[in-house]
Amino acid sequence: MPLILPAPGIFELEEKRSRFIGYCAPVVTESEARAIITKIRSENPKANHNVFAYALSQGGIVRASDDGEPSGTAGMPVLNVFQKTGVINYVCVVTRYFGGTLLGAGGLVRAYSKAAKGAMEASAPQELIIKKLHHITCEYNRFDQLKYNLEKLGVPILHVEYTTHCSLTVEVVESLEAKFLALVK
Repeated sequence: MPLILPAPGIFELEEKRSRFIGYCAPVVTESEARAIITKIRSENPKANHNVFAYALSQGGIVRASDDGEPSGTAGMPVLNVFQKTGVINYVCVVTRYFGGTLLGAGGLVRAYSKAAKGAMEASAPQELIIKKLHHITCEYNRFDQLKYNLEKLGVPILHVEYTTHCSLTVEVVESLEAKFLALVK
């Protein structure tokens, strides 16, 4: 199951006097991702680098930028942190204030990865659970049995309307869809 970020996350670390600030947030569109990148850049005008990565499930959009760091030492490591954990629909920006000491390619990869991972963990990723609403109509004499079977399956009844028939609105988790459909047939 894919994971999503429920809220923004921030993490800061210092490596050889360079300051790395990781920021990640949930997004749905590329324009949202770009707006957050622009916002972080404007909030950190004296930063040397604002490395970013984002991935959107709709359209399969994946982008990463080293923002002036040596090729492959910043944007891809940030992207890899999220890909390894299965997080989707996110943007992550890692801001670097240079501290005067060169970190080398390996040091940059480790620092950017650590900042991105810390920001992601601060956001506390959660499993994406897809639910569908279903409307069921049944005779009054079948309502109690249907209600019992739905509760046993773990399908919550959100609303019941009593007219000439019983009309129920239920919420079904994707993983229970097949069992639910078999039950109501």
